[in-house]
Amino acid sequence: MSSTLGIKLDDSTRERLKNVASGLDRAPHWVIKTALIEFLEREETALRERREDEARWARYQETGQAIPQEQVMQWLDALAEGRREPCPE
Repeated sequence: MSSTLGIKLDDSTRERLKNVASGLDRAPHWVIKTALIEFLEREETALRERREDEARWARYQETGQAIPQEQVMQWLDALAEGRREPCPE
């Protein structure tokens, strides 16, 4: 299901939108929808990563456990050489 959502744009932004849409041979609606979807995907990823980071930090504060740098460097070296090894935990 879809619904209509109105937004207010100043004249300058509206003109920019029309120019970009015209240059892409697309409707302004398509440009807005595409931009919004890309923005939402990027922000959802950032929020998810922030939550994961916060959970990792909380776990570290509770346990004091971390992955030793030597293990991480070995894993990164393997990745750089094209070997897929499991991430150290």
